[in-house]
Amino acid sequence: MVYTCEQIKRAETAAVEMGMNWLRLMENAGSAAAKEIRSSYQLEGKRIVIVCGKGNNGGDGYVIARKLLENSAHIRVISVEPPTTDSAKEMLAKAVTLGIRPVDFGNYETLCCQYINDADLIVDAIFGTGFSGAAGGIYAAAISAINYSSAPVVAVDVPSGISGDKGTVDGLCVKADITVTFAAYKPCHLLFPSCNYCGRVIPATIGMPDAAFAGLEPAMRVVSNEYVSGLLPQRAVDCHKGICGTAGLFVGNKGYSGAAVIAGKAAVKSGAGIVNMIIPESIYTIVGTSLPEAVCTVLDGDSTGCIHFNDTERIKEALSSCTAGLLGCGLGQSYHVKHAVEEIMQSISIPLVIDADGINVLADRIDLIRQYKNDVIITPHPKEASRLLGCTVSDIQNDRLGSAKRLCSITGAVAVLKGAKTIISAPSGKTYVVTDGNPGMATAGTGDMLAGMTAAFLAQGMSAENAAVCACKLHALSGDLAVCDTSVLSLTPTDMINALSDIYCRMYLKK
Repeated sequence: MVYTCEQIKRAETAAVEMGMNWLRLMENAGSAAAKEIRSSYQLEGKRIVIVCGKGNNGGDGYVIARKLLENSAHIRVISVEPPTTDSAKEMLAKAVTLGIRPVDFGNYETLCCQYINDADLIVDAIFGTGFSGAAGGIYAAAISAINYSSAPVVAVDVPSGISGDKGTVDGLCVKADITVTFAAYKPCHLLFPSCNYCGRVIPATIGMPDAAFAGLEPAMRVVSNEYVSGLLPQRAVDCHKGICGTAGLFVGNKGYSGAAVIAGKAAVKSGAGIVNMIIPESIYTIVGTSLPEAVCTVLDGDSTGCIHFNDTERIKEALSSCTAGLLGCGLGQSYHVKHAVEEIMQSISIPLVIDADGINVLADRIDLIRQYKNDVIITPHPKEASRLLGCTVSDIQNDRLGSAKRLCSITGAVAVLKGAKTIISAPSGKTYVVTDGNPGMATAGTGDMLAGMTAAFLAQGMSAENAAVCACKLHALSGDLAVCDTSVLSLTPTDMINALSDIYCRMYLKK
């Protein structure tokens, strides 16, 4: 589970009301971090520098100093500013009784920078989850010194300089090798670009009862293999293709046959009993040859071979006989496509996946998505999302979590915001994040593959929320498996589709 910083504060308050106390929480946090540090690094005889801020994160640092002193390490504590919270003050006093005397960064900056530079290991306990904005003054100087050092860095809860609830980095930020976070992941650990500064994130328990989180809907849920395995459709021994779902794919146009082929192959491979490719005659030969498992509804098109609005009735008729549909991949954005898509949205009532050009032609008719008579899944990449939300791509990327939730809110659809760490936001109020995947998937056609997979799951009777979650997770896993035999430079959607059989086999073995 992933909780916002405010939610963690509420859970901590609830834990205290249940019998914990603030000092015990801080002691547990520092002890948990020290334990992870001991298990990750050889400490005996090493020079360990712990850089503490003035708040409770600094208090955690003073606890860590006490605990690591037991490992025959040379402990040096640097105080960027003296502690201001009662708990941090008490933890500093306990450290002093053991002979640990912090060096004040403000008065001895040169000396402190030398200590940091000479360290074998640095612990960053400057800012906690409450930080936002950009670090300045002596804090910026301390962060710069940490980043300049060649020693490994362990961040306490979040790397200093990062806002815990967003993926943005507004100024100087500690570049950690390991981040030990308490109670649960925070959004910054999983969103870009902030997750690039976190290194390996280790969640550590600090004794908070599960009941402390009662009533708190996680900001995001990390999609696990086990969760997806439990959602995948089951087939009866006496089933047949007619009851395994029919996916109708209104995809492809002249010059864009590849999008149709990739989406169709992914739908076939993902269990749809029948895949009906609704395509113009100009690409029928290519699609039919490449995808013999599918049936095709062939549209007349216009004199140039492109989709024409006169095809609309045939498209609606074909989709109406399906259990789920897909609109978008490779359709283009002509007037004729826009007319057809708008008519479809007002006339049929099967569950739909809307991708790519389906999104683009509806960007100014979001009402048609919201008012649609059945479930809808939209799968925009950041540029498409920016069109729907009327903002810039930078706005989307600077707040991917918030953007996904807004997409869901304004459309009423399950919103899949694609990209590194794909986010799925559902009308149920649940939001999911897929942490799998790799840079090789940043290539044309992977989105078409995802759309085809999603439509196939939807056609088999899965809810829109579950279909989107399963498709995104399995799509990412296929990329991670396929890249092992290729590389991030040469990975293709075809490689990923070929890996799906192995991925599905592994998932069903977990059931």
